Amino acid sequence: MTQFDICSLCTMFIGQTLTTEVRAGTSFALLAALAGVTGAPRDELAPELADALRAVGDAEGETWLNLFGIPLDAAANTADELIRAVDAMDPVELRLHLLGRHAWSWCSLAGVDDIEAAAHGDTSAATRLLEHPRYYGGHARSSLATLLPLDPPETRNRIADAIAAGSRSLVDDATRRLAAAADTAESLLEARPASVAIERLTNGYRYVPEPEAERVVLVPHLEPTLPLVLAQHRGARVIAYLAASEGSSEDRLLALGRALADPKRVEILALVGRGVGRAAELVEATALTRSTVHHHLAQLREAGLVALEGNARAYTYVARREAADEAAALVADITRKGE
Repeated sequence: MTQFDICSLCTMFIGQTLTTEVRAGTSFALLAALAGVTGAPRDELAPELADALRAVGDAEGETWLNLFGIPLDAAANTADELIRAVDAMDPVELRLHLLGRHAWSWCSLAGVDDIEAAAHGDTSAATRLLEHPRYYGGHARSSLATLLPLDPPETRNRIADAIAAGSRSLVDDATRRLAAAADTAESLLEARPASVAIERLTNGYRYVPEPEAERVVLVPHLEPTLPLVLAQHRGARVIAYLAASEGSSEDRLLALGRALADPKRVEILALVGRGVGRAAELVEATALTRSTVHHHLAQLREAGLVALEGNARAYTYVARREAADEAAALVADITRKGE
Protein backbone atom coordinates (compact mmCIF):
# COMPACT_ATOMS: atom_id res chain seq x y z
CA MET A 1 0.00 0.00 0.00
CA THR A 2 1.49 3.32 -1.06
CA GLN A 3 0.38 6.80 -0.06
CA PHE A 4 0.79 9.99 -2.07
CA ASP A 5 -0.02 13.56 -1.13
CA ILE A 6 -2.83 14.99 -3.26
CA CYS A 7 -3.41 18.24 -1.40
CA SER A 8 -3.27 20.01 -4.76
CA LEU A 9 -6.75 18.60 -5.35
CA CYS A 10 -8.10 20.06 -2.14
CA THR A 11 -7.70 23.83 -2.36
CA MET A 12 -11.46 24.19 -2.04
CA PHE A 13 -11.32 22.65 1.46
CA ILE A 14 -9.05 24.77 3.62
CA GLY A 15 -6.91 22.69 5.95
CA GLN A 16 -7.95 19.36 4.46
CA THR A 17 -5.17 16.89 3.86
CA LEU A 18 -6.09 14.12 1.49
CA THR A 19 -3.95 11.12 0.64
CA THR A 20 -4.38 8.37 -1.87
CA GLU A 21 -3.44 4.72 -1.56
CA VAL A 22 -3.54 1.73 -3.86
CA ARG A 23 -5.20 -1.48 -2.70
CA ALA A 24 -5.07 -4.35 -5.14
CA GLY A 25 -6.00 -7.89 -4.26
CA THR A 26 -8.28 -10.76 -5.08
CA SER A 27 -10.61 -9.78 -2.21
CA PHE A 28 -11.70 -6.61 -4.02
CA ALA A 29 -11.58 -8.31 -7.43
CA LEU A 30 -13.87 -11.05 -6.10
CA LEU A 31 -16.50 -8.56 -4.91
CA ALA A 32 -16.36 -6.77 -8.27
CA ALA A 33 -16.66 -10.11 -10.08
CA LEU A 34 -19.70 -11.08 -8.01
CA ALA A 35 -21.31 -7.74 -8.87
CA GLY A 36 -20.53 -8.32 -12.53
CA VAL A 37 -21.90 -11.86 -12.79
CA THR A 38 -25.08 -11.06 -10.87
CA GLY A 39 -26.91 -10.28 -14.09
CA ALA A 40 -25.46 -13.19 -16.05
CA PRO A 41 -27.75 -16.08 -17.03
CA ARG A 42 -27.61 -18.63 -14.24
CA ASP A 43 -26.95 -21.50 -16.64
CA GLU A 44 -23.65 -19.83 -17.59
CA LEU A 45 -22.39 -20.01 -14.00
CA ALA A 46 -21.07 -22.87 -11.95
CA PRO A 47 -24.10 -24.50 -10.24
CA GLU A 48 -22.73 -23.79 -6.76
CA LEU A 49 -22.26 -20.11 -7.54
CA ALA A 50 -25.64 -19.83 -9.27
CA ASP A 51 -27.38 -21.32 -6.23
CA ALA A 52 -25.50 -19.04 -3.83
CA LEU A 53 -26.36 -15.92 -5.83
CA ARG A 54 -29.98 -17.01 -6.04
CA ALA A 55 -30.06 -17.31 -2.23
CA VAL A 56 -28.76 -13.74 -1.89
CA GLY A 57 -31.39 -12.52 -4.34
CA ASP A 58 -29.59 -9.42 -5.60
CA ALA A 59 -30.53 -8.78 -9.22
CA GLU A 60 -28.43 -5.63 -9.65
CA GLY A 61 -25.01 -6.40 -8.13
CA GLU A 62 -25.16 -3.44 -5.74
CA THR A 63 -24.85 -5.70 -2.68
CA TRP A 64 -21.26 -6.64 -3.43
CA LEU A 65 -20.15 -3.09 -4.13
CA ASN A 66 -21.41 -2.04 -0.70
CA LEU A 67 -19.15 -4.64 0.91
CA PHE A 68 -15.85 -3.09 -0.25
CA GLY A 69 -15.43 -1.72 3.27
CA ILE A 70 -14.97 -5.21 4.73
CA PRO A 71 -11.58 -5.91 3.11
CA LEU A 72 -10.59 -2.29 3.82
CA ASP A 73 -11.32 -2.62 7.55
CA ALA A 74 -9.90 -6.13 7.87
CA ALA A 75 -6.82 -5.49 5.68
CA ALA A 76 -8.00 -8.53 3.73
CA ASN A 77 -6.21 -8.45 0.40
CA THR A 78 -6.81 -12.02 -0.73
CA ALA A 79 -10.05 -13.85 -1.37
CA ASP A 80 -9.25 -16.31 1.42
CA GLU A 81 -8.68 -13.44 3.86
CA LEU A 82 -12.01 -11.94 2.83
CA ILE A 83 -13.78 -15.24 3.46
CA ARG A 84 -12.25 -15.48 6.92
CA ALA A 85 -13.14 -11.86 7.68
CA VAL A 86 -16.79 -12.38 6.74
CA ASP A 87 -17.00 -15.62 8.73
CA ALA A 88 -15.63 -13.80 11.80
CA MET A 89 -17.82 -10.70 11.50
CA ASP A 90 -20.61 -9.84 13.83
CA PRO A 91 -23.72 -10.48 11.68
CA VAL A 92 -25.28 -7.11 12.50
CA GLU A 93 -22.05 -5.34 11.55
CA LEU A 94 -22.11 -7.11 8.19
CA ARG A 95 -25.66 -5.87 7.63
CA LEU A 96 -24.52 -2.35 8.54
CA HIS A 97 -21.89 -2.62 5.79
CA LEU A 98 -24.49 -4.03 3.43
CA LEU A 99 -26.96 -1.21 4.06
CA GLY A 100 -24.41 1.60 3.76
CA ARG A 101 -24.06 2.66 7.40
CA HIS A 102 -20.42 3.57 6.73
CA ALA A 103 -21.14 5.46 3.48
CA TRP A 104 -21.96 9.11 4.11
CA SER A 105 -24.20 9.58 1.07
CA TRP A 106 -26.41 6.58 1.90
CA CYS A 107 -26.73 7.77 5.52
CA SER A 108 -27.66 11.26 4.38
CA LEU A 109 -30.13 9.94 1.81
CA ALA A 110 -31.91 7.18 3.72
CA GLY A 111 -31.24 8.17 7.33
CA VAL A 112 -28.91 6.62 9.89
CA ASP A 113 -31.80 5.58 12.15
CA ASP A 114 -33.54 3.51 9.49
CA ILE A 115 -30.29 1.92 8.31
CA GLU A 116 -29.31 0.89 11.83
CA ALA A 117 -32.79 -0.32 12.72
CA ALA A 118 -33.07 -2.37 9.53
CA ALA A 119 -29.65 -3.88 10.15
CA HIS A 120 -30.92 -5.14 13.51
CA GLY A 121 -34.07 -6.58 11.92
CA ASP A 122 -36.69 -3.83 12.24
CA THR A 123 -39.25 -4.65 9.54
CA SER A 124 -40.76 -1.15 9.37
CA ALA A 125 -37.36 0.42 8.77
CA ALA A 126 -36.56 -2.27 6.22
CA THR A 127 -39.77 -1.51 4.33
CA ARG A 128 -38.93 2.20 4.22
CA LEU A 129 -35.50 1.43 2.78
CA LEU A 130 -36.92 -0.94 0.17
CA GLU A 131 -39.46 1.67 -0.92
CA HIS A 132 -37.01 4.59 -1.02
CA PRO A 133 -36.85 5.82 -4.64
CA ARG A 134 -33.13 6.73 -4.61
CA TYR A 135 -31.57 4.51 -1.97
CA TYR A 136 -29.21 1.85 -3.39
CA GLY A 137 -29.17 3.74 -6.66
CA GLY A 138 -32.90 3.26 -7.03
CA HIS A 139 -32.46 -0.53 -6.91
CA ALA A 140 -33.17 -1.21 -3.24
CA ARG A 141 -35.99 -3.67 -3.75
CA SER A 142 -34.32 -5.65 -6.52
CA SER A 143 -31.08 -5.76 -4.51
CA LEU A 144 -32.21 -6.26 -0.92
CA ALA A 145 -35.72 -7.75 -0.90
CA THR A 146 -34.40 -11.25 -0.21
CA LEU A 147 -31.75 -10.38 2.38
CA LEU A 148 -33.46 -7.71 4.48
CA PRO A 149 -36.22 -9.95 5.93
CA LEU A 150 -33.61 -12.50 7.07
CA ASP A 151 -32.12 -12.46 10.53
CA PRO A 152 -28.50 -11.20 10.74
CA PRO A 153 -26.84 -14.67 11.08
CA GLU A 154 -28.67 -16.01 8.02
CA THR A 155 -27.73 -12.87 6.06
CA ARG A 156 -24.08 -13.45 6.90
CA ASN A 157 -24.32 -17.14 5.99
CA ARG A 158 -25.73 -16.42 2.54
CA ILE A 159 -23.21 -13.68 1.81
CA ALA A 160 -20.38 -15.92 3.01
CA ASP A 161 -21.57 -18.83 0.87
CA ALA A 162 -21.69 -16.66 -2.26
CA ILE A 163 -18.22 -15.21 -1.61
CA ALA A 164 -16.78 -18.68 -1.06
CA ALA A 165 -18.44 -20.00 -4.22
CA GLY A 166 -17.22 -17.02 -6.20
CA SER A 167 -13.66 -17.44 -4.97
CA ARG A 168 -13.53 -20.86 -6.56
CA SER A 169 -14.37 -19.28 -9.93
CA LEU A 170 -11.59 -16.65 -9.97
CA VAL A 171 -9.19 -16.82 -12.88
CA ASP A 172 -5.85 -18.38 -12.06
CA ASP A 173 -3.76 -15.36 -13.04
CA ALA A 174 -5.81 -12.78 -11.08
CA THR A 175 -3.10 -12.21 -8.47
CA ARG A 176 -0.45 -11.56 -11.10
CA ARG A 177 -2.66 -9.20 -13.10
CA LEU A 178 -3.71 -7.25 -10.03
CA ALA A 179 -0.11 -6.92 -8.84
CA ALA A 180 0.83 -5.51 -12.24
CA ALA A 181 -2.09 -3.08 -12.05
CA ALA A 182 -0.95 -1.93 -8.59
CA ASP A 183 2.59 -1.36 -9.89
CA THR A 184 1.19 0.70 -12.76
CA ALA A 185 -0.91 2.82 -10.40
CA GLU A 186 1.92 3.44 -7.96
CA SER A 187 4.36 4.36 -10.74
CA LEU A 188 1.87 6.76 -12.27
CA LEU A 189 1.14 8.38 -8.90
CA GLU A 190 4.85 8.88 -8.35
CA ALA A 191 5.37 10.43 -11.79
CA ARG A 192 2.24 12.56 -12.17
CA PRO A 193 0.01 14.81 -10.07
CA ALA A 194 -2.62 12.66 -8.40
CA SER A 195 -5.45 14.33 -10.30
CA VAL A 196 -3.81 13.36 -13.59
CA ALA A 197 -3.00 9.84 -12.38
CA ILE A 198 -6.56 9.18 -11.21
CA GLU A 199 -8.04 10.40 -14.49
CA ARG A 200 -5.66 8.26 -16.51
CA LEU A 201 -6.08 5.11 -14.41
CA THR A 202 -9.86 5.36 -14.50
CA ASN A 203 -10.02 6.27 -18.18
CA GLY A 204 -11.60 9.66 -17.63
CA TYR A 205 -12.83 10.19 -14.06
CA ARG A 206 -11.92 13.56 -12.55
CA TYR A 207 -12.43 13.28 -8.83
CA VAL A 208 -13.52 16.43 -7.00
CA PRO A 209 -12.54 16.13 -3.30
CA GLU A 210 -15.32 16.21 -0.74
CA PRO A 211 -15.12 17.28 2.91
CA GLU A 212 -16.12 13.84 4.22
CA ALA A 213 -13.19 12.12 2.52
CA GLU A 214 -9.89 11.89 4.38
CA ARG A 215 -8.28 9.63 1.79
CA VAL A 216 -8.78 8.17 -1.65
CA VAL A 217 -8.40 4.41 -2.12
CA LEU A 218 -7.69 3.27 -5.66
CA VAL A 219 -8.79 -0.33 -6.26
CA PRO A 220 -8.01 -1.99 -9.59
CA HIS A 221 -10.21 -4.96 -10.46
CA LEU A 222 -10.77 -7.31 -13.41
CA GLU A 223 -14.53 -7.19 -14.06
CA PRO A 224 -15.07 -5.73 -17.56
CA THR A 225 -18.74 -4.90 -16.99
CA LEU A 226 -17.78 -2.43 -14.24
CA PRO A 227 -15.28 0.01 -15.72
CA LEU A 228 -15.75 2.43 -12.81
CA VAL A 229 -17.23 1.96 -9.33
CA LEU A 230 -17.42 4.90 -6.93
CA ALA A 231 -18.02 3.97 -3.30
CA GLN A 232 -17.54 5.36 0.20
CA HIS A 233 -16.43 3.78 3.42
CA ARG A 234 -15.97 5.70 6.65
CA GLY A 235 -13.52 8.48 5.70
CA ALA A 236 -12.45 6.92 2.41
CA ARG A 237 -13.53 7.66 -1.11
CA VAL A 238 -13.12 4.34 -2.92
CA ILE A 239 -12.46 4.50 -6.66
CA ALA A 240 -12.54 1.00 -8.15
CA TYR A 241 -11.62 0.75 -11.80
CA LEU A 242 -10.99 -1.85 -14.46
CA ALA A 243 -7.30 -2.68 -14.70
CA ALA A 244 -6.60 -2.48 -18.40
CA SER A 245 -3.59 -2.27 -20.63
CA GLU A 246 -2.82 0.96 -22.45
CA GLY A 247 -3.81 -0.63 -25.76
CA SER A 248 -2.23 -0.20 -29.16
CA SER A 249 -2.85 2.78 -31.44
CA GLU A 250 -5.02 0.51 -33.55
CA ASP A 251 -7.16 -0.51 -30.55
CA ARG A 252 -7.59 3.09 -29.42
CA LEU A 253 -8.58 4.22 -32.91
CA LEU A 254 -11.10 1.40 -33.15
CA ALA A 255 -12.63 2.50 -29.83
CA LEU A 256 -12.81 6.04 -31.17
CA GLY A 257 -14.45 4.81 -34.37
CA ARG A 258 -17.02 2.76 -32.47
CA ALA A 259 -17.88 5.74 -30.29
CA LEU A 260 -18.46 8.03 -33.26
CA ALA A 261 -20.28 5.47 -35.42
CA ASP A 262 -23.62 6.03 -33.67
CA PRO A 263 -25.54 9.24 -34.51
CA LYS A 264 -26.98 9.39 -30.98
CA ARG A 265 -23.50 9.28 -29.46
CA VAL A 266 -22.42 12.10 -31.75
CA GLU A 267 -25.50 14.05 -30.61
CA ILE A 268 -24.64 13.42 -26.96
CA LEU A 269 -21.03 14.45 -27.53
CA ALA A 270 -22.22 17.70 -29.10
CA LEU A 271 -24.55 18.35 -26.16
CA VAL A 272 -21.77 17.71 -23.66
CA GLY A 273 -19.52 20.06 -25.64
CA ARG A 274 -22.17 22.76 -25.25
CA GLY A 275 -22.26 22.28 -21.49
CA VAL A 276 -25.18 19.86 -21.12
CA GLY A 277 -23.35 17.54 -18.79
CA ARG A 278 -25.76 16.05 -16.27
CA ALA A 279 -27.18 12.62 -17.13
CA ALA A 280 -30.74 13.78 -16.40
CA GLU A 281 -30.29 16.73 -18.76
CA LEU A 282 -29.02 14.44 -21.50
CA VAL A 283 -31.96 12.07 -21.02
CA GLU A 284 -34.37 14.99 -21.46
CA ALA A 285 -32.50 16.45 -24.43
CA THR A 286 -32.22 13.17 -26.35
CA ALA A 287 -35.51 11.51 -25.32
CA LEU A 288 -33.54 8.33 -24.61
CA THR A 289 -33.83 6.17 -21.51
CA ARG A 290 -31.40 6.76 -18.67
CA SER A 291 -29.75 3.38 -19.17
CA THR A 292 -29.25 4.07 -22.90
CA VAL A 293 -27.71 7.46 -22.18
CA HIS A 294 -25.36 5.92 -19.63
CA HIS A 295 -24.36 3.27 -22.17
CA HIS A 296 -23.54 5.92 -24.78
CA LEU A 297 -21.62 8.00 -22.23
CA ALA A 298 -19.58 4.96 -21.25
CA GLN A 299 -18.63 4.45 -24.89
CA LEU A 300 -17.62 8.08 -25.26
CA ARG A 301 -15.58 7.95 -22.06
CA GLU A 302 -13.87 4.73 -23.15
CA ALA A 303 -12.85 6.47 -26.36
CA GLY A 304 -11.42 9.41 -24.43
CA LEU A 305 -13.93 11.90 -25.80
CA VAL A 306 -15.57 12.85 -22.50
CA ALA A 307 -14.63 12.77 -18.85
CA LEU A 308 -16.79 12.28 -15.76
CA GLU A 309 -16.20 14.96 -13.16
CA GLY A 310 -17.45 15.33 -9.58
CA ASN A 311 -18.40 13.30 -6.53
CA ALA A 312 -21.53 12.03 -4.77
CA ARG A 313 -22.96 15.53 -4.59
CA ALA A 314 -23.03 15.89 -8.36
CA TYR A 315 -21.51 14.18 -11.39
CA THR A 316 -21.09 16.02 -14.67
CA TYR A 317 -19.77 14.91 -18.04
CA VAL A 318 -17.37 17.30 -19.72
CA ALA A 319 -15.83 17.26 -23.19
CA ARG A 320 -12.11 16.49 -23.35
CA ARG A 321 -10.79 19.29 -25.55
CA GLU A 322 -7.50 17.46 -25.95
CA ALA A 323 -9.25 14.49 -27.59
CA ALA A 324 -8.93 15.94 -31.09
CA ASP A 325 -5.15 16.32 -30.78
CA GLU A 326 -4.89 12.80 -29.33
CA ALA A 327 -6.90 11.37 -32.22
CA ALA A 328 -4.69 13.17 -34.74
CA ALA A 329 -1.60 11.77 -33.04
CA LEU A 330 -3.05 8.25 -33.23
CA VAL A 331 -3.76 8.63 -36.95
CA ALA A 332 -0.26 9.96 -37.49
CA ASP A 333 1.21 7.03 -35.57
CA ILE A 334 -0.75 4.54 -37.70
CA THR A 335 0.28 6.17 -40.98
CA ARG A 336 3.93 6.32 -39.96
CA LYS A 337 3.92 2.57 -39.40
CA GLY A 338 3.24 2.14 -43.10
CA GLU A 339 6.33 4.08 -44.15
